[in-house]
Amino acid sequence: MYHEVHKQQREGLKPTQIARELGIDRRTVKKYLSMSEDEYLTFIDNQLIRNKVLAPYENFVRTRLEHCADASAAQIHDWLKEHHSDFIDVDSKTVFNFVLYVRGKFGIPKPFNHRDYEKVSELPYGQQTQVDFGVQNMTTDEGKRKKIYFICFVLSRSRQKYNVYSDRPFTTAKAIDAHEEAIEFFGGITEYFVYDQDSLFLVDENKGDLIMTEEFRKYAAYRGLKLHFCRKSDPQTKGKIENVVKYTKYNFMRGRVFIDIPTLKGQSYAWLMRTANAKVHSTTKKVPHKEWLIEKEFLKPIVGSFTSGPTYCTRDVRKDNVISMNGNFYRVPRGTYKPPKTTVRIEISDDNQMTIYNESNKMIATHPIYPPGQGQTIGRSNYRMEVSIRVEQFIDELSSLFDDQEQAKAYFQRIREDKPRYIRDQLQIIKKLTSDFNMEIANQALMFCAENKIYRATDMISVAKSIQTRQSQDDTIKQPIEIKTINQKAQKIIPEKSNISDYQSLMN
Repeated sequence: MYHEVHKQQREGLKPTQIARELGIDRRTVKKYLSMSEDEYLTFIDNQLIRNKVLAPYENFVRTRLEHCADASAAQIHDWLKEHHSDFIDVDSKTVFNFVLYVRGKFGIPKPFNHRDYEKVSELPYGQQTQVDFGVQNMTTDEGKRKKIYFICFVLSRSRQKYNVYSDRPFTTAKAIDAHEEAIEFFGGITEYFVYDQDSLFLVDENKGDLIMTEEFRKYAAYRGLKLHFCRKSDPQTKGKIENVVKYTKYNFMRGRVFIDIPTLKGQSYAWLMRTANAKVHSTTKKVPHKEWLIEKEFLKPIVGSFTSGPTYCTRDVRKDNVISMNGNFYRVPRGTYKPPKTTVRIEISDDNQMTIYNESNKMIATHPIYPPGQGQTIGRSNYRMEVSIRVEQFIDELSSLFDDQEQAKAYFQRIREDKPRYIRDQLQIIKKLTSDFNMEIANQALMFCAENKIYRATDMISVAKSIQTRQSQDDTIKQPIEIKTINQKAQKIIPEKSNISDYQSLMN
């Protein structure tokens, strides 16, 4: 490395250029350039024999590596701090270099999973299409950042490419529409389509048993597609489309100003015709467009047209009456969740609107779909509106029990203004009053409280009890009470009675 650095300097390269070319730090380049050959040899000798600051911990690190050969330097660093309370404060790079030294000294290489690869022969014409999604941040004409989603298609033999773009995350319906665009562009359908295990296409996978989303299953059956879903974490199976995604990001989208989707679509089509499908492919050494002219003769013809309807899926309602979707939370009305489990059906329209239906297939909420992974809770205003509607219904139902419904409704609304947080509790108390007392007493209590501006349900019950007591006394037959005395004289005793005016004066 020392001699290579000096060689490139003699060729006229600057230190920054040398560092970039050799993949080393610019400061290392400058250090090597400042040394003569003798100074460099002395430096190397000193490196081999210099004392290491972590030498006292060599046996500990060796034992740990022998016990767990695939332990990382970061783990070793944590173990040193865990088991040695007096462990010195050193940089993580120092620990990394010391772990490498111990591995080399005692022959403890770090194991790694190795996968054998072999070059795959070119597939026959018309056999396979590979599909994958991508996302890229672009700059708008206003200087703002805009996240653009895209889906790429490539014919495996000819390498003919096609892309579809969106400023919103793809839904199953939009992905199906993109398929229709792609096969129209290619002029036919290949025998197989290869995908990742994307949630837009698959609901679940269990040891090879694939369960597709209902809408995509219908589309695949309509077009007669044979589908192949790659194993998880296995990009090599569809390396052609992985390269197309990167090629689209860095050759077409990077540095381009985003105006709108139709403009981007036109620019992409021109790029495909000008570059992506017109240049000689680095692997096949052939031009994709010319190869496509051969391959399209082997494609299955396109019969009819498929129109995708709304996309449906299901979600479990959490106990706090929200559903989780793509990293965001969407509210449903209070009381939707019923233990132990409640499931709702979601319909996603083409304009990225979500409609939620309960188990009785009744619509209970609608929300716009937010970008994934935002951690937002959506629908607070809708949620409050649902609670408000329920209170209004409660007031209407309770008012209908009284003779003067307008007076009752106005009275309940005034209680709501005074005690908005406890309106449901107040209404529940008044509803109980109508069952505990006859409606004549309830009507009198309501009239008295309304006229005297008493806006509390418990006071209304007190008034009702007072009225009931007065009526009981009035209904009692007032007979003289004879008291037999020694001289047999009769005394007439008439009990006193209370008047509602007495209660009124107390309340005022």
